[in-house]
Amino acid sequence: MDANKWSAFAAACSAVAAFVSLVVAWHAKRIQGRSVDFANGIEIVERLGTAMRRVRDAPENHHDFEFTELLNLLEALALLHNERRIAASTKKLIANFLDEVLRCIENDSETKNHMCKTRTGSETYRELEKFKTRRNSWILNQWRSYRNKHDVQL
Repeated sequence: MDANKWSAFAAACSAVAAFVSLVVAWHAKRIQGRSVDFANGIEIVERLGTAMRRVRDAPENHHDFEFTELLNLLEALALLHNERRIAASTKKLIANFLDEVLRCIENDSETKNHMCKTRTGSETYRELEKFKTRRNSWILNQWRSYRNKHDVQL
């Protein structure tokens, strides 16, 4: 082989090696992203558990503060969910948790009244309300789809 053919062969091998490097780097980045997403989910569960224990264990004179802190954390999670700033698995975890918490608050009149007392303006808990509205309409759409698909009558 002459020098030109060897140069072309070396260039082709370099291109293949560069492509393989890109594929390996992309795959490693995907795996790293999944690990970070999993770690974020674990961190969220840990922080929510800590906040809920603080509310439960708070002395009477400190209970309002801890409950408000928990609601602020829930508001931040609702904002992340509503703005779609998180990965799908963490979003699903947050949605299920927020859904359960909001239903617990609605079903317990004392907690619901306590939440109303902590409102300081029209913007307070707006993201939680937006989440609830979207989630209820998502649930209603799922039910309609199921009902139409399976011909279920109420």
